[in-house]
Amino acid sequence: MTRTTSAAPLNGAPAAGALVIPVEQPASRSDRVYDSLRRAILDGTLPPGRPLVERELAESLGVSKTPVREALKKLALSGLVEMNSYSGVSVRRIDGSLIEELYTARAGVEPTAVRLAVVAYGPARHDAARQALDEAQRLATAGETAALGLANRRFHREIYSASGNRFLCEFLNQLQDLTTFVATAGWRLKATFEQEAEEHRAILAAMEAGDPALAERLAGEHIRRAARTLVSVLGEQPR
Repeated sequence: MTRTTSAAPLNGAPAAGALVIPVEQPASRSDRVYDSLRRAILDGTLPPGRPLVERELAESLGVSKTPVREALKKLALSGLVEMNSYSGVSVRRIDGSLIEELYTARAGVEPTAVRLAVVAYGPARHDAARQALDEAQRLATAGETAALGLANRRFHREIYSASGNRFLCEFLNQLQDLTTFVATAGWRLKATFEQEAEEHRAILAAMEAGDPALAERLAGEHIRRAARTLVSVLGEQPR
């Protein structure tokens, strides 16, 4: 889709009553800092429990402390960072309680969204979801686990977004980064890429066949199985 950035004529003076759309501004410095820190957390450069000192991060990124502070607040909203008045700011630790709460929330909502997507579309191809699966396979072969986690999240986002229910989608979108963070940490200890890929393909096949009950059941089983695996490898003690 082509995006219009300005409706002003070449002489710089818009005609009376003309629609004027502001030119998009480049990403702010805090957005760039946020993207850098988010990637470092997801790929393990900043591991769970790592203290995040504003001065140290600012020096490393070559910025002032202000964009770092803003980025950390945004990361806290996504669940990747914990802020405590006593211990300061740190990358979120992972334990069994976090995994169970996170995946229970997903299991309670995402399968329903998948079922609604099948009801809405019936038998139909979901090309964007297929593209995400293909990208995940390529990244798994290359051993790029952080990028693989993001590709898997894109797959899940594509299948639940097809539900058209904005409330379910907004809720699940809020869990995206934290799910990637936990899953990627688990893969470092126990690789489950191929099993998860097979489960993803089965869910998509049920959706494209127009079987809402099967798609819902497979999505729920997939989420619950992932939770059990993650608890077994990460849940014994905080990481």
